[in-house]
Order: sequence, then structure tokens, then C-alpha cells
Amino acid sequence: MANLEFRAIETADLPWYYRVLLKIPGGDFLANVSSGIFWAIVVPIFLLLYAFINLTLLVAFSFPLNILLAAIIPTTLLLIFVRMSLFRFLLWWNESVVKTSLEWNVEKRLEEYLAMMKKKEEQNLPT
Repeated sequence: MANLEFRAIETADLPWYYRVLLKIPGGDFLANVSSGIFWAIVVPIFLLLYAFINLTLLVAFSFPLNILLAAIIPTTLLLIFVRMSLFRFLLWWNESVVKTSLEWNVEKRLEEYLAMMKKKEEQNLPT
């Protein structure tokens, strides 16, 4: 476990299903605008509208169709959420882990820590 080298994650290096998720439209808007106004005003309005639409879909259509229609909105929201999470993870990884100047040599840091603890222990012992 010597010195680890982390590399940036490019979109082309991802599996095909992650690339498909990243092509879902609307995620860029939500990733950039997800602030207090969005969560305090827009999301509650959409939740109320979703409740009325869901109730209407469940009552207005027959059994197999109403369940499918009512499941479209939560499935879409789940896909957008997963897309935003993947997008934010890629940004975090490329900005925080890859571009840092930190040395990821765990063995060396552990030896330094143990030496420091031993020195501290020796200083605290009464003679």
C-alpha cells in the first residue's frame, strides 16, 4: 500500500449505463439551481401537484394502467436524483481527490503518528 495515484474520472471511462444516466436532460439545471428558493418554494408546489395528479391517475384509469401511470413520476424523479448524485460525485472526485496536493502514503503517516505517540508517552512518564 505504497503511494496511491488517483486519476480523474472521465465520462468516456464510465460504463454505458452511467453514461446514459448522465445524458438525462434537466440535471444540469437542478444541480446548479438547487438552493434555498428551489427547496422552499418549487419542491413543495411540485409535491402538492404530484399528490393531485397521482390521485387523479389512480381514480380515472383502470387497474394495470393506473399503477403504471402513477409510477412514471416517481421513477423519473429517481432517475434525475441518481443522475445528479453521479454528476456531483464525479465533480467531487475530480476536484477534491485528484487535484489535491495531499500525499496518500498511509504507511508513512502511520509510522509518523506512532513515533509521535511514543514520544508523547515518554514525556508523560514520571521519573
